[in-house]
Amino acid sequence: MHRRFAGLLLAASFVAAAPLRAQTSFTLVSGSPVSAFGYEVGPYTGILGTSSAAQALFVYCVDVAHTVAPGQVWEVNLTNLGTGVGVGTNTRSANLAAYRQAAWLTTQYALHPDATADIQATIWNLFGSVAGIAPSSDYWFLQAQANFASLDYSGFLVATDVNMVQANSAQEFIVVTPEPSTIALLATGLLGVGGVATRTRRRQRAG
Repeated sequence: MHRRFAGLLLAASFVAAAPLRAQTSFTLVSGSPVSAFGYEVGPYTGILGTSSAAQALFVYCVDVAHTVAPGQVWEVNLTNLGTGVGVGTNTRSANLAAYRQAAWLTTQYALHPDATADIQATIWNLFGSVAGIAPSSDYWFLQAQANFASLDYSGFLVATDVNMVQANSAQEFIVVTPEPSTIALLATGLLGVGGVATRTRRRQRAG
């Protein structure tokens, strides 16, 4: 095996074994064509890293209190929901179960497109009640509670602004990576691939 390539694999293996505290840039590529509650709801697209090989992935908003716009770039901490290490330190909430339930709910958008608004409202309310934003029933909340433990979370990240304590900090997102090995490569700075979960942004402000 080529020595340089072997070295890269070894570096990635150390990162995979250690608690993930990766930092990288986050670019919001696009919002959603679906709107509800005065916001765009459902999957957005975003990119992690600056490599020319970086691909846009689906990203999902868990944070209704902050705003971003397509094309905006900022630095984020990445927290792996598979291990949960860093939740409460690098993330806005310390509730790992809420993040995992939100991640499970993101898998339901494609299966139930007619429920996009209710799913999004449920995700936001997992982290505290939101004035004027509520699902039509508690159906998706109950579904998330009943089913979230069955999902493998190794490919889900939380992307949180490194300056999250600042009032003008960016939204927090759930990022779905293609495979767990991508997380290790991101953490070593060897690969710029990722996706961002983006908060549904007011349509009039995203335009």
